[in-house]
Amino acid sequence: MAEPGTPKAPRPGLAVIVPPDMAEEAGCLLIELGACAVEQRDESTLSPAGSDLAQLFAGFDERDARDLALKALAPSSVRGLEAVAIEVEDDGWNAGWRRFFEPVVLSRVQVITTWMSPPRNDRITITIDPGLAFGTGGHASTRLLLGLLEERTAARGLAERVLDVGSGSGILAIAAALLGAREVLAVDVDPESVAATLENSLRNGVESAIRAELGTAGSIAGEWPLVLANLQLAIFETDAPAVAARVAARGEVLVSGILAEEVEACVALFPGLRIAGRIEADGWAALALVQP
Repeated sequence: MAEPGTPKAPRPGLAVIVPPDMAEEAGCLLIELGACAVEQRDESTLSPAGSDLAQLFAGFDERDARDLALKALAPSSVRGLEAVAIEVEDDGWNAGWRRFFEPVVLSRVQVITTWMSPPRNDRITITIDPGLAFGTGGHASTRLLLGLLEERTAARGLAERVLDVGSGSGILAIAAALLGAREVLAVDVDPESVAATLENSLRNGVESAIRAELGTAGSIAGEWPLVLANLQLAIFETDAPAVAARVAARGEVLVSGILAEEVEACVALFPGLRIAGRIEADGWAALALVQP
């Protein structure tokens, strides 16, 4: 594990702009073209590109892969897409963008980055260094799932065992541990996300409660009383059965990363589970689905 704050070598990437309604399709295309991670910035993120465009930043392991992806995007079928090659230096994909980030303050927790001071002294503070894994809690999908975690903690206490599918920077896994979970398994297909989750767990003093591994809901065994899945509808379309299989009897999966207009389509992917809660913000939705 790299020491927190260790400078990262320049990494190849693509900066992409698309109409907001085409952002999800563009993000999936970038992953298909070999991007190891994609970050979206629009009016619902901490670093807006403007109300009429969404910005996507895609990271690649190799410059050759980045250049091939850029060439493949030239005849892209994604309406209004424009892309340019970039090199990201120093502290990863957030270098040069720090001025856009602001603390995220909820009713029980607040999320800050390593270069911020906590704005409140009456909240549980989560400190995140996104690195290459992305995610500081600013996007509406993450805020909504954090909100559902807070609701469950206030109502009946959080489950002792939690599975976080697609952990990113580890923010949801860390929040679960700080809110009372004793055992959290965080899985992600990106090695950078696994490393970031481990680093951020150590940074927040919950490393003994969190285990981070490469994988997906389908590559692991076992059942959990609480599963967290902040993904995308396109991923749920393939992974929903595996996610549902990880939910214990009378357990719950908290789903986010979907647009409000995609709720019905998402629920249909989880037959046998019923909606126990729904919250929305900025056109995004998060659901609590219960296993009978």
